[in-house]
Amino acid sequence: MTARDTINSKIYTVSELNQRIKDNLEGSFSSIWLEGEVSNFYFHNKKHMYFDLKDETSKIKIVMFYQNNRKLIFDMEEGLHVVVNGYISVYEKRGEYQLVAQDVRPVGKGSLILAFEQLKEKLLKKGYFDTELKKKIPLLPGKIGVATSKGGAVLKDIVSVARSRSDNFHLIIRNVNVGGLTSASELCEAIDDLCEYGVDVIIIARGGGSLEDLWAFNSEELASRIHSCPIPLISAVGHQTDYTISDFVADLRAATPSVAAENVMLDKKKTVLDLKRIRSRMEERLRSRIRLQEGRLGFLLDRKYFRDPLTLLNKAYQDTGELSRDLSDNIHLVAKEKRLDFRYHASRLDPGKTAARINSYRLVLRNTGMRWNNSFLKLRDNRKNKLKSCLTNLEKSNPVAILNKGFSIAYDDSTGKAIKSIKDTGIGKFIRLLFKDGTARTEVLEIDHKRPEIGKKSEDR
Repeated sequence: MTARDTINSKIYTVSELNQRIKDNLEGSFSSIWLEGEVSNFYFHNKKHMYFDLKDETSKIKIVMFYQNNRKLIFDMEEGLHVVVNGYISVYEKRGEYQLVAQDVRPVGKGSLILAFEQLKEKLLKKGYFDTELKKKIPLLPGKIGVATSKGGAVLKDIVSVARSRSDNFHLIIRNVNVGGLTSASELCEAIDDLCEYGVDVIIIARGGGSLEDLWAFNSEELASRIHSCPIPLISAVGHQTDYTISDFVADLRAATPSVAAENVMLDKKKTVLDLKRIRSRMEERLRSRIRLQEGRLGFLLDRKYFRDPLTLLNKAYQDTGELSRDLSDNIHLVAKEKRLDFRYHASRLDPGKTAARINSYRLVLRNTGMRWNNSFLKLRDNRKNKLKSCLTNLEKSNPVAILNKGFSIAYDDSTGKAIKSIKDTGIGKFIRLLFKDGTARTEVLEIDHKRPEIGKKSEDR
């Protein structure tokens, strides 16, 4: 008997069980909404999305294929809180199941608002909004390109403002759909066409509407084209309170299409009035300057020299004559002084007087030499006498001379110091006596404190 024979219930194979589970689950959960947090998000080749949807205790695998995820207007990202609509799919070969997502919506914010914030943050990091990249709008553009719908009120507003401000303007209109799935692409093509037309400035415009209506102006495709546009571009979308991505990227944001037209076209009436005011101020300044110069001219004409210019010329002639005479007199005076100086120096160079002067100088020089020689000899003899006196005194102080007279000098044998007093030695100490022809070492046997008399023999005690 086999194991099968002992079992009364039906025995399923693994494939049969997985198939039964597949049929039950897929039949019971053909459309279901799940809420949770996105984790382990993976975008395979920018086509199919794979991620887990989890709550505090559980999670489920989710796949969203390209035909569904391409409809999303926001970017799926890790940690996003969403609700997912889809159906259960069982892969019976591995006994696994997952949710095939058909729609995903963010929780707490609308999809459009989330997509707007995500794209704005992305372009901000890429530098699309940097102020230093903004091009200056020309003051008097020759050609103005407008990308908008020909049938809308926006174009009528722009034309109306243009006509009210100027009689001479050149608008190049590029018709586009400003709403719908193709509007972003059409706006990009319109910008390219207007650049080829050689316009000086471009306006992209549409009227107000909901966030969905204005969504074409929040596309990354249009933002990139505006960013790379070589011609100054104005974004005029919606009303004053409406903001789109194109407003941030454009060189200038106009609150309304009418304001955009005002920004590129001078008001003729206002300009004429401004020019009249400028002309009036210039004329008044010119008249004031003329009056000032007339006053200065009148002051000069009142001066004596301007009333009688011949007086000025006669005085100049008179001054010139006086200067000429003074110059001539000074020349004669200087010449006379130089002649006198020449005669004086010439007389000093007379040969007879020169010889007498030389003899006089020679006599003075000889007498001076004799005085210097006598003074030197006298000084030399004086120095010799002083030197002899010093040598005599030095000889008297020479210790060797004292020894030659029969005296001796005593030194302490141990220290080598001279003994100048009986107090410098003692009984039993050895002393060394210095004579003129040698030394002798002796011992002190007796000390007598009585002062000896020179030339008198000591008496025995």
